[in-house]
Amino acid sequence: MQSVKDAGSKAKVATFDLNKELVGAVQGGSIEFAVDQQPYLQGYLAVDALWLYRTNGNVSGGGTAPVLTGPAFVTKDNVDSVAEFAEKGTR
Repeated sequence: MQSVKDAGSKAKVATFDLNKELVGAVQGGSIEFAVDQQPYLQGYLAVDALWLYRTNGNVSGGGTAPVLTGPAFVTKDNVDSVAEFAEKGTR
């Protein structure tokens, strides 16, 4: 974000990370979106995916019918749904 500002660029910034600082950046609009890989990388089996959904709010695929596998995009539209988990350090 600082390098975009320093360069006088209009580039949009995205990331493959998610933590409480990034939640704030997505909410504030300085990060366009984050690819949340945790549901894919740590949701080994269907039962584990369901457990992650229940205990950590992991939803992959987004939309109205989420797919409980694969990475998900975190944007301003859905960042609040993962904010409490990022604050706890589990996302």
